[in-house]
Amino acid sequence: MNNTYAVIDVGTNNILFLIASLSNNKLNILHRDSNISALGKNMKNGFLTESAIRRTKVILKKNINYAKLVTDNVIVIGTSCSREAKNIEILKNWLKKKFNLNYNIISGEQEAYFNGLANLMEFNEFENILMFDVGGGSTEFTFLKKGSIISNQSINLGIRRLENSYRNNYEGKIKSTREILRTLDPPGFNNFILVGIGGTVTSLSSVKYKLQKYDGNIIHKSQLTNTELKNMLNRFRKMTNKKIAELMPFEPYRSDIITTGTMIVSEILDFFSAEKFYVSDRGIQFGVLYQNKKELQKMLS
Repeated sequence: MNNTYAVIDVGTNNILFLIASLSNNKLNILHRDSNISALGKNMKNGFLTESAIRRTKVILKKNINYAKLVTDNVIVIGTSCSREAKNIEILKNWLKKKFNLNYNIISGEQEAYFNGLANLMEFNEFENILMFDVGGGSTEFTFLKKGSIISNQSINLGIRRLENSYRNNYEGKIKSTREILRTLDPPGFNNFILVGIGGTVTSLSSVKYKLQKYDGNIIHKSQLTNTELKNMLNRFRKMTNKKIAELMPFEPYRSDIITTGTMIVSEILDFFSAEKFYVSDRGIQFGVLYQNKKELQKMLS
C-alpha cells in the first residue's frame, strides 16, 4: 500500500501514532492513538533518564510493529525534547539498528509549519488565524492569513519544561510563562481567531463535554472560553491527580501535568486578549503527510 503511511510523533510527553492513506491530497485515517512516554520527565542538564528512554522504546516498538502490518512507509519524528537531549543518540541508534528507521528530529519552526499544513483546510472560513500548540518542551505558533502560512514561531514554553524547573512553585510557572510569551513577535492583524492544537486542549475539551472515551468528532472544532479555562484551572488546583484522572479516563496519565497545561493555555488567551479559542485535533502528523512526495521520501529514506 504505497499511499499508506504511519507517522509516529515522539514528543516531550506523548507519543502520537497515526496511520492514514493519502489520495488526491486527502487523508483517510485508518488508526490513531496516543501514549504517554514522559520522555522529558526529570530531564537534567540536557540528559534523558534511563527510565524515560526505556518507556519510549516500549511504546515505539509496539507502534512500529503494528504499523508494519499495514505499511512499510513508517516515519518517526522527534520534537523539542529530542532537539535538546544530549543523549538522544541512544534512541536514534536504536531505531536505526532495530527497525532501520530514521529519527527525523525537526525544528520548532518546522513543527509550527506542519501544524499550519494540517489545518489549512480545516478553518478556511476564517481569514486570519493564530494557531498554538502547547507541548511538553515548547509551544509553537502558526499565523495564517487567507489560507496561507505567513509566520512560524517556536518558544521554549513547555509543560514538562516548567514542571522540571519549578515543580510545585505555581507562581514561578506563571511568571516564567508570561516572560516567555513576551518574546513572541505576532503579526499585527486584527479580527483573528485562535486555534489550539495538542493533547492539552483536546483533553480540556473532553473534560468540558464529560467524555468517557475520546471522540474526535466532538472535539475537533469545539470551542473553549477563557472563563471555562480559569474555572477548570481553579478546580484542578484543588484536586488530587487521582481525581483529575477520573475526568480523563482515556488518558489518565496526563493528570500530573494538566494543571500546568491549562495555566499556559489561559495565559496565551490573556496574552492575545482573546475570549475563546477553537480546538483542533489535527496536529503535526497530518502536516507531515500533507507535504509534497519529495519531502515525504526524504523522511523515509
